[in-house]
Amino acid sequence: MVATVHLRSGHVQPVWLGHPWIFAQAISRIDGSPEAGDEVVVRDPRGNALGSGFYSPKSAIPVRILSRAAASLDDAWLRRAIGDAVRWRASLLDLPNDATNGFRAVNAEGDNLAGLIADAYGDSVVVQLLTAGMKRRERVVAEALKEALGATRVYEVASPKHQALEGITVTEGLLDGPDAAPMTFRENGAAWSLPPPGSVGAGQKTGFFFDQRENRARVATMARGRRVLDLYCYLGGFAFAAARAGAASVIAVDSAAAAMATAARTAEENGLGGVVRFEHGDAVRFAAALDQKGERFDVVVCDPPKLASNAREVEGALRRYRKINGEAARRVEPGGVLVTCSCSGHVTPEEFLRAVLAGVRDAGRDAVLLRLDGAASDHPTPLAFPEGRYLKCATLRLP
Repeated sequence: MVATVHLRSGHVQPVWLGHPWIFAQAISRIDGSPEAGDEVVVRDPRGNALGSGFYSPKSAIPVRILSRAAASLDDAWLRRAIGDAVRWRASLLDLPNDATNGFRAVNAEGDNLAGLIADAYGDSVVVQLLTAGMKRRERVVAEALKEALGATRVYEVASPKHQALEGITVTEGLLDGPDAAPMTFRENGAAWSLPPPGSVGAGQKTGFFFDQRENRARVATMARGRRVLDLYCYLGGFAFAAARAGAASVIAVDSAAAAMATAARTAEENGLGGVVRFEHGDAVRFAAALDQKGERFDVVVCDPPKLASNAREVEGALRRYRKINGEAARRVEPGGVLVTCSCSGHVTPEEFLRAVLAGVRDAGRDAVLLRLDGAASDHPTPLAFPEGRYLKCATLRLP
């Protein structure tokens, strides 16, 4: 018998509109005795069904809606949902293709699979299992992903914050398949080979930031024949996109030694070693040092790591965004372009743009917003779920 979660009055409309999260304070009572990972039905105070999801008793979000239909969330449903997520990408986005076979295959709430993130890396898949329900079904998830993507290996990576809240434990490494091997894939023609999760040198999160793929492609269109500075380059995605597009020169800066080593190796393997120069160090300090030399660039990219993990950290993050963008703006040639990003979901687009503007004005510059973009199209989010739209990528012209 499937347990039922009843909502309090005043907490129904967001869920009815399509927000997938049921917060603990929204629940009036639970009929039945569900255990962690069990399927539950969510109903409004009048008894109308709003959807079904997996139960997470230790979480501040005990239920995340997976289906609005009156369907059982059994293994067959899960396989179909994963297959559907992969198929629509193939039909609408042409992923994978000969030039790009690394992408986000399942984007949690955006694919009605809250608690599951899956990134495809050629014949490998890397998953994050963020809820008790998804973790309990890890074997079904792995099998479904291998079938849908034609993959050989499935790796699991941890998200300690989320998994601690769910009360689940994750061991990073190979989840399904033969012995672990480097993950090889392509993005817009560039070839990559990354250490698998659980090994020395493995990257952040699932290993590569596919959410910036379309933004990297846009930077490439502006880079031909120009001097490019890539601050917080991580694995060098923006730098390589610019170099492959014909940039005159590229300087890429990051403080992560392992990432820089992988980036340098990848540059050589793609024939870009003579175009991209890597500098290991703090991006802001490096930009300030360039100021002393009077060096300026036609295109400056600034993509720092997450600066606010919760609402309490937003004020400090905005001060850092202001400082970072002030230094970046000083490095832009008059008439050049600054592409600046924030992956802090707790910082709104308006707050981010105000901080960027303050930094630009600190540098004695003006700016015109050319466009404001988000994550790539393989990172969908429900229209009623602003929490999923974390990435901001602003392209500015500095007269």
